[in-house]
Amino acid sequence: MSPTVFNVPKVAAAIVTYNHREPVLNLIATLEQQKIPTFVTENNGVDGAAEAIRNQFPTVSLLASSSNLGGCGGFNCAALAALSSGCEYLVFIDDDAFPEADCIAQLTDFLDANPDYIFAAPAIYITSQPDTLQEAGGDVDFNLPHPVEAWYRFHVNPELPAVIDIGYASACCLMVRADALREMGVMDWSYFIFSDDVDLCLRLRHRFAKKGACVTTAKAFHDFPWAKPFAPMRLYFFQRNGLRLISNHRKSGQIKSLFTALMRLHRRIFYSGLIGDYEIKQSLLDAFKDAWKGKFGNWDSWITFAKDRTKVKSSFFENQNIKNILIDISIEDFEPAIIELLKKLKCSASIDILCDESRVEHHQANPNYNQVYARKIGFISPLKILPTLLNKKYDLVVTDANMEARRATAMCGKYATIFHNDELFMAANRPYLAVVAHLLSLPVGLFMALLTINHFRKPFPAGKPPAEAEALLKYIGIDPEIGQPFARLKNND
Repeated sequence: MSPTVFNVPKVAAAIVTYNHREPVLNLIATLEQQKIPTFVTENNGVDGAAEAIRNQFPTVSLLASSSNLGGCGGFNCAALAALSSGCEYLVFIDDDAFPEADCIAQLTDFLDANPDYIFAAPAIYITSQPDTLQEAGGDVDFNLPHPVEAWYRFHVNPELPAVIDIGYASACCLMVRADALREMGVMDWSYFIFSDDVDLCLRLRHRFAKKGACVTTAKAFHDFPWAKPFAPMRLYFFQRNGLRLISNHRKSGQIKSLFTALMRLHRRIFYSGLIGDYEIKQSLLDAFKDAWKGKFGNWDSWITFAKDRTKVKSSFFENQNIKNILIDISIEDFEPAIIELLKKLKCSASIDILCDESRVEHHQANPNYNQVYARKIGFISPLKILPTLLNKKYDLVVTDANMEARRATAMCGKYATIFHNDELFMAANRPYLAVVAHLLSLPVGLFMALLTINHFRKPFPAGKPPAEAEALLKYIGIDPEIGQPFARLKNND
């Protein structure tokens, strides 16, 4: 009797999806055309993606989770299943990314020809602006205040070398030698979302003393969140996981990045609390407290922005006799939506705008604005225009919700509001306190960083899978207490 022969794939794809039904179906379709075995973790979304994948792609290995395992946990489950296929290379792909038809083949050919590279990634372009780069890999330097840097971010039609040596690549589309993952392990389960891919790349390079590459002739497109509504969870995970990443990978003498991260975090907690931006303050405080306690994985106290805020209705403008408005814009992509909302709310007030210096000419050409003010950069310079704005006696100031607490200029009128998800919400209005808080935040941040830095000098232990992943890991044949490819269950387990 002849032994059974299994077809071992050259490449297998690991995908995690959460409420991105149409993009993930398009992605799977293109992978099917390339005959790439695909392993998908569906993170208990509500858009029917799991059922659609089962119906449309019966050959796809679908792992339907009963809870949201995050990008990290979802990727890990899909990757662990994919590694069981015996593949030579594993490619991580975001559910809203779309590699060009030859992208994965180019990455495969590159790693075949260059054994001194442990991972390779394409140049990532932005789907809505396909001539604009999201990034071409990046690097990490813990001697710098901001250690993680994406390269060529937002460059338009850049001239790139064919291959760039990189320190890390985004899991948006990242190919790794599968045997390296089988030996070292997959992503650190602690991250849940954000920084997990940077951590993975750093560990791969350190463990195997090999390089990473961005093969720029290979392209993938990604639905970059230019102007998606602010989500406190992004702030929480960026800050908490950033502390973990720095603590775990910096060398003993590389203190600047850790000190800066703590100083900025304490500054922002102090400032946002005093000015009344409570969603930001609580997200940052939770990030610090959880990192301090070594609590990683999912966030226990998810915050929904504007859940407890008062929504502004059209009657507000007439009842409060709103005649002149200032828009203090941070994310320029929100500006047209703010104007559209004011019209929808039947607002007939005169409108001025405060913007970055580089955008003044653009807004001066916009007939919606009577006056355009330039915002300078720096610690003191942004405050210099505040007296001028206060003298204008605006009835209402509108600013957009984003990852930073509002500036004092966002509170220079009779009423302050925040634009979020195509709605206006009332906000605390404390311009003078905001100035004082801004000036005090630097010494407070410096003092608190000095007070807390020693606690973060030691690296954190490797994370373990959450209890919610147990069923999937057992199904894959992996010990749910460890969640790594080298911890396979025995047949009688």
